[in-house]
Amino acid sequence: MNPKTPFLAAVGLALIAGAVLLVTAQAKPPATTPSKPALSVQAKTDTTALQHRVIAYYLHTTYRCVTCKKIEAYSREAIETAFAKELADGRVVWRVVNIEEKGNEHFVKDFELYTKSLVLVDEVKGKQVRWQNLTKVWELLPKKAAFFGYVQDGVRGYLTGKS
Repeated sequence: MNPKTPFLAAVGLALIAGAVLLVTAQAKPPATTPSKPALSVQAKTDTTALQHRVIAYYLHTTYRCVTCKKIEAYSREAIETAFAKELADGRVVWRVVNIEEKGNEHFVKDFELYTKSLVLVDEVKGKQVRWQNLTKVWELLPKKAAFFGYVQDGVRGYLTGKS
């Protein structure tokens, strides 16, 4: 064995490790856009005391692709355009939740999640009585009007008790 072999191997490993550290240090985390605050916060009443409300959760992970962000944006817009009065008085609540943040892990089990999702919760007297994962948002994404109709029908159905 050549006496320089261990030295050359150590130098080679050090160079590789340095290159990895350099690339890692320069890598930026995935870009995220901060979500707008939940509109229900602006309601003038204590929404938890309401007899009946609908909570629309957009549940996501830390990594968010363009499609996931578009589903969130369309969902929010669909709800804001059709339910402005209900958002203002707290009968409809919009929440964006990162399920990977500490304390939010329970949503995965609670709503049987397997991907980013829009979930509607029907709440009566502060108790969740039913929920629905609006899974068709993924397939309706290319058809904005159909997407809006689907989301709005879901919220309306829970508000009126007809769904």
